[in-house]
Amino acid sequence: MKIYFPSYYNNFSCIADRCRHSCCVGWEIYVDDMTLEKYLRLGREDILSHIDGDTIALCDGERCPFLRTDGLCRLIAELGDDYTSKICREHPRFYHKIGERLEGGIGASCEEAARIILTSDAYREFVAVDRAECDAPEETELDTLFAREEIYRILSDRSLPYHARVAKIRDKFSIPERLHTTTEWQAEFDLLELLDESHRALIAVGKSDLREENSPYFERFLAYLIFRHVSPAEHSDNLRARVAFAILLAEMLENAVATRECTEAEIIDAARIISEEIEYSEDNTAVLLLEIESVI
Repeated sequence: MKIYFPSYYNNFSCIADRCRHSCCVGWEIYVDDMTLEKYLRLGREDILSHIDGDTIALCDGERCPFLRTDGLCRLIAELGDDYTSKICREHPRFYHKIGERLEGGIGASCEEAARIILTSDAYREFVAVDRAECDAPEETELDTLFAREEIYRILSDRSLPYHARVAKIRDKFSIPERLHTTTEWQAEFDLLELLDESHRALIAVGKSDLREENSPYFERFLAYLIFRHVSPAEHSDNLRARVAFAILLAEMLENAVATRECTEAEIIDAARIISEEIEYSEDNTAVLLLEIESVI
């Protein structure tokens, strides 16, 4: 199956035991039917005892019971990658379908994916990748490829300051510069459920003192958000809301690093947290999209 990924996809591989924010900790892990059948055929109680319905029962610290102390997966070490759940094999990949074109990406909630996304300028370039394992989503009725390419054309024009490029994107899609005041947005953000309450300080907007030297990171993060969230838009109003949603999350990243000098690693980690807490939460994404749709 041919799937079109941003060209930076070829630079991605799981960093396993070197990962500081393992996807095997704190996330619900679903067990697909085919993987469950494999476990049943093995008949190993040391595996089956950790399966609760269609999920893996997490241990203390919300750790997967198969995550070893060295950060590696016991199932992979003993049985091979085919004995992990499909969600484990696929993470952090995501997919959408535009007409007959199937596209995939890597999600910024993964620290290695976030590093690649925020350090690559090649977001406009795509490569065809052969992947047999993919649950192809339903195609959208709206052809979003043209709109996305128009956004990328504006966004990648570094002859203009970053904020001027974002303003042009707003104008292109008739998105007001301010959908809410900072106070109004904060009231909305306070209602969101977060995985880690210590992250709440990053879920904010309002600081305006942009450090222009950091603008390439904001550009790349916004490009990723456009790809992930605008591509599957269902109709023109939904597309406008999704563009505004992407800009809002990019503003969160600006806000997070606006008042101090940050290393590249700190900027990448802030993007990872915003991704993890907002766009990887279906509920939080739905809440913010609904609010945006109500005001634009």
